[in-house]
Amino acid sequence: METVTNWIMSAGSAALIVVMTISWLASIRAQNSMQAVSSRWFSLPVWMQIILGLVVIASFIYVGILLWISLPLNPPPLMVKTLSVIGLAIYLAGLFLAFWARWALGSMYGVSTSLSAQLQKQHRLVQRGPFALVRHPMYLGYWLLLLGVTLVYRTWTPLILLTMTLASFSRRAQREESALAERFGAEWQMYAESVPMFLPRWKKKSKETNQ
Repeated sequence: METVTNWIMSAGSAALIVVMTISWLASIRAQNSMQAVSSRWFSLPVWMQIILGLVVIASFIYVGILLWISLPLNPPPLMVKTLSVIGLAIYLAGLFLAFWARWALGSMYGVSTSLSAQLQKQHRLVQRGPFALVRHPMYLGYWLLLLGVTLVYRTWTPLILLTMTLASFSRRAQREESALAERFGAEWQMYAESVPMFLPRWKKKSKETNQ
């Protein structure tokens, strides 16, 4: 079971890194179709964005390896197995959600920062797939993925990344929403009122009773 879990999580994480790196590089190539924004990052030459981005990715991987140290926990064997099963399920849910959100975005995918968000000149508001459930399914998928890894391996790396991304992705989401609200106005307002930001809610159908 442990070997299968390790293989699934390693293959899934590698696939996600490859897909998102390719998507990021494709979004850089498409910057001429993006709306100009006042941001130091997006004003950098393309080659510099690529180099700095790859350095950041490599740095995170290196630091993650260094911090792959067990948390000061000593759960009993039965709890370890339970946490592993639950963690794997949460991880797979997050991985599926991240891939589903990337597919739903299609050509509308773009990279944002905590300070600015780029929209394409012909950008459209995506409301299909997981975006009909929450406004930021990709971020939610990343959080679930990291939570799953934390439960399975109980090391510092995914826990620290989860804590960091909870803050940074929340700021990014707010910045993206400001850009979308400015662009789409009433359409965005209706969407934001009907779809929650991160946590899906289940609508109960109201039943009318005859007196």
